[in-house]
Amino acid sequence: MARPTLPALLAAAAAALALLPAGALAADAKAPVTETATSGTVSATFTSQDAGDGQFKGLNIAITRGGAPAYSGMPKVKGCEQPYCAPDTVDGDARQALSVVDANGDGEPDVIVNVYSGGAHCCEIALVLMWNGTTYKPFTHNFADPGYRFVAAAGDTPAQFVTADARFGYEYTDYADSAMPLQILQLGDDGTFADQTFSHVAEIRADAARWKKAYTKVRRGRSSLGVLAAYIADEHLLGRQRAADAFLQHELRAGRLRTVKPWPGGKAYIKLLKKDLRSWGYSGSRTGATL
Repeated sequence: MARPTLPALLAAAAAALALLPAGALAADAKAPVTETATSGTVSATFTSQDAGDGQFKGLNIAITRGGAPAYSGMPKVKGCEQPYCAPDTVDGDARQALSVVDANGDGEPDVIVNVYSGGAHCCEIALVLMWNGTTYKPFTHNFADPGYRFVAAAGDTPAQFVTADARFGYEYTDYADSAMPLQILQLGDDGTFADQTFSHVAEIRADAARWKKAYTKVRRGRSSLGVLAAYIADEHLLGRQRAADAFLQHELRAGRLRTVKPWPGGKAYIKLLKKDLRSWGYSGSRTGATL
């Protein structure tokens, strides 16, 4: 039997491609998606299109106030470069990436769009657009891998962005065994986020109890120092540094501050942890630290 010639093979391939549905060669490209949200007289839409291969295009935010156009565009988001900057939901739940809420307690609805930078253990970024009297000015905050949960203002309690301190990831052990202590942020009128964790004593106590319980279950292994660090950090925030130091010394004498390379264990672990807690504001006043 004669072998098919190259021209014949090319002709057959072209014929097969012609039978494919229109658009089938686009790598999983999907139709544009538009989300909408409204609060008071402020309405917003967020449009994006999944272009396939982890890429997104056509990102646009449109805002109206009292029915009149007030903003249209997509600001550049540091750390989330297009076309790999993707819409993201809070906490990975079924809610959309767009919300219109009073994020800083001034009575004026703000527009929040959550985007995801992609990559391992990173990064959820909140893009906040705040009305400045003439237009909407964009601000961003990178919540890294923990993301955040928005809690609306209630009575005298201002709106909160509840998250965790991502600096603890990889610092004392591998990421899977790392633990990140509670962090509660508040958005200011100038678009900056201030750390207000110190003022939520009940929540810190609950977080400390959670991490101590988790540590007691794993402290005989070699991947427990990340969990221990989160517990000690909470204890420092509660003003119980002496008790925290005593607990560390007890675990050291018991031979439990073991680890795997390249992370330090024993006295070196304690030294690193205390250094971090000082530089990160856990061992001193953390009042309203801007992040």
